[in-house]
Amino acid sequence: MSERILFSDIELTLVDFLSVELATVSDTATVVSRVPDPRPSRMVRVTRNDRKARVDVEDREGRRSAQLILDRPRVVLECTDDAGAAANLAALVRSILRSAAPGYLGTVWCDQVEDAGMENDTDPATAAPRYTLVADLIVRGTVLA
Repeated sequence: MSERILFSDIELTLVDFLSVELATVSDTATVVSRVPDPRPSRMVRVTRNDRKARVDVEDREGRRSAQLILDRPRVVLECTDDAGAAANLAALVRSILRSAAPGYLGTVWCDQVEDAGMENDTDPATAAPRYTLVADLIVRGTVLA
């Protein structure tokens, strides 16, 4: 029988981690996993989206790691700023995330962050400035007794 591995909610982990990290550089952006009503004027929305195509060899060739304790979430971070500084916010978030590994994202150990890119993704409905980051993480789970 295989070991039971518990993986943290990566969205919640990143919301907490980025909130703390942005506060340490005196940034006022609100970090969320769901957009609240009313929507903050400066915001980072974190979502896990493993359906987006990955860029690594393991996934292109259909191979998977034998290390079952690892989770490989793909996260999408939407950065918005009604004042027009969405690109600056995205660059800051990108810098924080890229420098986090190897290390802890709060209480979760992160072995690696693979930056899959950043794009100008202006909201088509509202024309609000928005930049989207995509990153693949390799994080460790916890073995249940």
